[in-house]
Amino acid sequence: MSLFPEAQQQQRMAGVKNDNEMTESYNREEEYQRAQQAAVEAVMVGRETLEATIRQGEQLQNAENMADDTEYTLDKANRMLRGMTWSGFILNKLSRDVDPPEYKDDTINDTKNNKGTLGPPKVYEQVPDLYKAAAQALQNYHANLQVLEDCETNEQKETCRLICDDMHRQVNKKITEASTMIGQQRKDNNDSVNDNACKDTTNDEDLALQLQEDVSALRQRQLVLQHVQRGLMMTSGEKTDASATSVNDKAKLFKNVKHNDTTVNGSNDSNTTSNDTVLIQQDQHLDTINQQLQELGSLAGNLNISLQQQSEVIDSLDNKNDTLHFKTKTVNRRTERFIQDKSWTKPRAEFVRYAWIRHQISGQYLSVAPNNDSKTLVLSNLFNERCIFGIWKRNRVLGLQNKYNRRWAGQSLLGKLTCSASTFNQREEWEVDNDWSDTTLLIVSAGWGSGGYLLLDKEGKGTQPLIGGGDISIKKQAPKWCINEFLEK
Repeated sequence: MSLFPEAQQQQRMAGVKNDNEMTESYNREEEYQRAQQAAVEAVMVGRETLEATIRQGEQLQNAENMADDTEYTLDKANRMLRGMTWSGFILNKLSRDVDPPEYKDDTINDTKNNKGTLGPPKVYEQVPDLYKAAAQALQNYHANLQVLEDCETNEQKETCRLICDDMHRQVNKKITEASTMIGQQRKDNNDSVNDNACKDTTNDEDLALQLQEDVSALRQRQLVLQHVQRGLMMTSGEKTDASATSVNDKAKLFKNVKHNDTTVNGSNDSNTTSNDTVLIQQDQHLDTINQQLQELGSLAGNLNISLQQQSEVIDSLDNKNDTLHFKTKTVNRRTERFIQDKSWTKPRAEFVRYAWIRHQISGQYLSVAPNNDSKTLVLSNLFNERCIFGIWKRNRVLGLQNKYNRRWAGQSLLGKLTCSASTFNQREEWEVDNDWSDTTLLIVSAGWGSGGYLLLDKEGKGTQPLIGGGDISIKKQAPKWCINEFLEK
């Protein structure tokens, strides 16, 4: 029997085997290319996303700077309008002028060049007892930021970052607690004529603002530091560590496969087998994917920091928006009053309707006191004619005329809440929110013309209304009232 057919069959089988190997090699290379292409596309999307996030952060920062500039302009205008009266002129002389805003413009390059220049913790002199814990917490936070600047390894940086985040939360918590107690003290001092107590409360509020500004600046410093540290993760030492880690990972992955490094260097190409070729392709593919994944990790870290910064800026803008709205209303109110004082004819008040005013939480009605003391305002569970007020409107302010005694609710010459005026003048002007069903009540003439909100004694749980402060923090604590029309049967 001839051997030619057997030889031809072996040749055909070898050809089929070579075809299969070529097909497998082509499929493998095509799969590697698709994976690498997907990784490159992911990196490009990440870069574009980070660039867009940075642009959004810059826009938000510009918006916050504009809000600070607007607030500064409103404070200057309010101070100028207040100085046009004798009482306001004296108050301006005894108070500090409005400081211009300090815009936040911390850049990464500045932080790189100034690393380690964060000064020692700020020392606060003559700190009130209520703010000692907050000041100490702020100093500890400052000191830990210095430690974060000097951290060398990634593990140290991550541990210190977690500690700084916790300290930042503690500082904000203690400042909020102290500010709440100061607001309560100020409310308790409203019925007192002690100038020293009022001055101390004002100084405490200035310290609270200073602490909030300092903690905001330190937080911004921390976020920029984290951003820089992530950008420096690919330094020479860390690149060596990453390369060593990559080699170790690949060694573990292919620990059961013998790998000849001389094959990679091309010195023994003649001895290269199909397995060696596969291993070379795998090494090249893993190296490429590893580089893309490292960049993706760095992009993700920078995105996280940028989003944290934007989140804090958005929260700050939300608070500043409420403050700007409040101060705008104050300036408009002072402007209208100044125009009225200089005009020859005063605008006439128009009757709107009869209405009752009910406290939202307790359900009690604002009323004049029974018996012979019908000039004092109280809260009453009994609804009668003493609880009905005629609502008069003059421009943006309201007048409250009690139906029972025909007197106007307002502020006496001594600054007390009363319902004894026979005419609707400036001391009887009130201001409410747009929604009368859930509104605060502000008497315009209180607080040297800045206004004072209608509060309740016993930390808001009493039945005796009184005049409180007129700033934004008091408004957030002021009780809500419902003004509803009274329909006579």
